[in-house]
Amino acid sequence: MKDKFLHILRTKPIFLFLLPPFFVLHGFMENYNFIPVGDALLLTGVYTGASIMFSLLCWLLYRNYSKANLVAFCIMAFNFFFGSVHDALKKIFSESFITKYIFILPAALVLFIVLLVVIKKRKRPLLKLTNYLNVLLIILLLADTVLLTGKIINKKSNSYSLPAGFKACESCPKPDIYFILADEYAGNNELKDLFHFDDSIFLSQLAALNFHTIPHSSSNYNYTPFSVASILNMNYLDLKGKERAKPDLTYSYQSIRDNQLLQFLRANNYDFFNYSVFDFEGQPARVRETFLPVKTRLITAQTFLHRFDKEIRFNLVSRWKSKKNLEILTYTNRDNNKNIYNLTWKLAEKTTTKPRFVYTHLMMPHYPYYYDKNGKEQPFETLLESNQVNKEAYIEYVQYTNKKLLALIDHLLKSSSTPPIIVLMGDHGFRHFEEPVESKYYFLNLASVHLPSNNYSAFTDSLTGVNFFRTILNSAFDQQLPYLKDSTIYLKD
Repeated sequence: MKDKFLHILRTKPIFLFLLPPFFVLHGFMENYNFIPVGDALLLTGVYTGASIMFSLLCWLLYRNYSKANLVAFCIMAFNFFFGSVHDALKKIFSESFITKYIFILPAALVLFIVLLVVIKKRKRPLLKLTNYLNVLLIILLLADTVLLTGKIINKKSNSYSLPAGFKACESCPKPDIYFILADEYAGNNELKDLFHFDDSIFLSQLAALNFHTIPHSSSNYNYTPFSVASILNMNYLDLKGKERAKPDLTYSYQSIRDNQLLQFLRANNYDFFNYSVFDFEGQPARVRETFLPVKTRLITAQTFLHRFDKEIRFNLVSRWKSKKNLEILTYTNRDNNKNIYNLTWKLAEKTTTKPRFVYTHLMMPHYPYYYDKNGKEQPFETLLESNQVNKEAYIEYVQYTNKKLLALIDHLLKSSSTPPIIVLMGDHGFRHFEEPVESKYYFLNLASVHLPSNNYSAFTDSLTGVNFFRTILNSAFDQQLPYLKDSTIYLKD
């Protein structure tokens, strides 16, 4: 039996069929307790099927399964590890030419062609390489199995500790909290000054629902990831520069993923529901899905196919004027908005034993401006990138957004057995100006809150994002968090 196993290791190219289980197991182990076993098995099956398909195609070229499996292995490895290698290159070479897709993709294609030719010309069997890859993959699988077993054994009972600077409040009421972020919803001062539109009717409707709106609110940053990170961490970001670029952009995403507010709420036994465009620990963004379950994106995010879809496909579609694909991409935000809106609506109808924190991020009235104020769809041609400066279309979409937000808020209030906390915010002001404007307008945003106590005395008239949840926690959870100086930080493209 032992000799037969060793013979298989030395001569049979099973490494191709060990690679998908290793890749998925490694991701499953790193994200343990966040990916369902069934989803991981499905992903393994899909990758194994793809490996078999590539092997059969390569067999038509080589008529040799060892060579065919080796080429298929290289194809799958390129897909699996592309993101990690690309990130390493960017860390070493920063934003130099060698890290650009215009260099990487042709270079990878040339190397692949060379690989095909070299393997085609090779006469001797690939026994040493076969043995090495087989043994390597088995060792890696065993190592990850040991690490996963350790995580299972040491699994804690889902307990969370309070972050530094916060205190426990056992006697405090723990209402559901809905954080509704309306992306690029400008404040009323900006709408009046630059759009000649008064949003007072909407604000009055909110007031009738016992909302308090900050009259001179502003964000701390003029780009979404940085603004959201500062809101959820209730603090300014430790940025290296003044530009919306890596590594600061990556840092902002990491800050969102593991933020102070969520740590505090989890320590207070809150369940978290991520209905947003951002990834959180164990809960990927609620965006357009493939046929694979969304939580597998914790594993697939570093693959070439995911990076291609995220970073390259839109540019290719736009350049080659593929209307069908361009329509799919253009309407992605609309479809995501509908999905996120419906998820929030349905969740409110469910009763739970634990309090919940729901982050709902709607890309509205953010461009594209899909609807006019009456809900009529705008023509497709008006949704393309060059039309984001259309102020009239933005105001029409703002009024449509108002109706959707009021309906959702009314539903949340009526569906809640106890009055919830509801936060309605824009992450920054309108940004797409054709002519120069004062920098303050990039930050002026909508900010409104509903507290069960109706006590809004702690909310100042010029509150910014870093102090918003500080004020809520001080008011509703008996915290004594100090307030930070309200300021704005303009980030360049």
